[in-house]
Amino acid sequence: MKKRLTTALSLILAAIMLIGATLPMAGCAVTVKAEEISADYTRKATEDGTVTDAFVAAMSDFSMTLVSTTVAGDKEKGKDNHLVSPLSAMICLSMIANGAKGETLTQMEAALGMDIQSLNKALYAYTSGLYVGEDCKVSVADSIWYRDSEGLKIKEEFLQTCADWYHAQQYKAPFDEETRKDINNWVNKYTDGMIDKILDEPIRPEVMMYVINALVFDAKWQVEYEKSDISTREFTSIDGTAASVEMLHSEESVYLTVDGGTGFAKNYKGNRYSFVGLLPDEGMDVYALAASLDGAAWQTMWDGQTRETVYVRIPEFTYASDMDLTPVLQSMGMVNLFNANADLTGLGTYDGESLFCSRVQQKTFIEVSRHGTKAAAVTWGDMECGSAMPMEPKYVYLDRPFVYAIVDNDTGLPLFVGVVTVLGK
Repeated sequence: MKKRLTTALSLILAAIMLIGATLPMAGCAVTVKAEEISADYTRKATEDGTVTDAFVAAMSDFSMTLVSTTVAGDKEKGKDNHLVSPLSAMICLSMIANGAKGETLTQMEAALGMDIQSLNKALYAYTSGLYVGEDCKVSVADSIWYRDSEGLKIKEEFLQTCADWYHAQQYKAPFDEETRKDINNWVNKYTDGMIDKILDEPIRPEVMMYVINALVFDAKWQVEYEKSDISTREFTSIDGTAASVEMLHSEESVYLTVDGGTGFAKNYKGNRYSFVGLLPDEGMDVYALAASLDGAAWQTMWDGQTRETVYVRIPEFTYASDMDLTPVLQSMGMVNLFNANADLTGLGTYDGESLFCSRVQQKTFIEVSRHGTKAAAVTWGDMECGSAMPMEPKYVYLDRPFVYAIVDNDTGLPLFVGVVTVLGK
């Protein structure tokens, strides 16, 4: 179990690394005009928490459920590539859950896999322990923005909890055009410019609060590619068309097997995070493979990795995703959060009534190149009033639709999981 926990922690570390390589302190300066009240809510908690087996299991289950209901459940198969960050979503939802009560909290805890007090401590311990090194950056930032309105009463306990366990920066603003620019500037800053904004339209008058998480991963490969390792090859998209792409050739040593597919892990600088590529077996649909990866299957695959020679090809690719997680979270049991039955009175009230979450959205960005990988995610919720013996070498050529992940090697937890179905168009 100790080995499994260590492996799982690596996976989560990779996922959280993106989030927590650099945890901004409450007073981290950002170019915004909104009134920052973070200094009023510095960390008071003295406990550091622990990354437990229960947390690793909960994070694995949540991650794969999120993948299977977003990537694998997409009805417009083959039209777009996909990327989701389970870690970013987990952090954003956990902050919101600290303001939930009654059945709303019960549903959220069931979907997240842990009671919120335990989850706060585990996420704090996990993000605080993320590996950061030369040419390997993982950072997480959180913020809470609420409307400067006489009718809105925010609970100080909620703000303090988010400061204690999430270092959440906190802003009170008029929610006018300047506030929209401020929020977008904050997002741009804390994703290193990979995601420049989340709010395209003026803030609706019924929106009282935004709860936001930003996650960044930027790491170079442990073994860099030489010019001789790069060639132009064909990638066959899900619709059968072929396009020329730049393929990165390497020899790896971690071989992965799962029902319906085979794969590999390739390390980034520091050997604490890795890129995982999973290729479906011939005749196996890439969406079916993604859908089959529940938490137990993922951990079984990761724990069962073998040390073998694997010849690998990885295409260079870049894309962005934008998705509404609301229906996905509703299908996972978070029903009351998004309707009039929501009990978020632990967060605050407007004219004495509970707020509700109108939607939870996520934007992601990924760039895999000969130099390494850059990835970012922003998740936000709108609160409204209302070693082995030598064996035969294996080959995994990602020259057709495939599943991939950025994984924490210590825990086996994915920071990002995506599906590539089309390239070169």
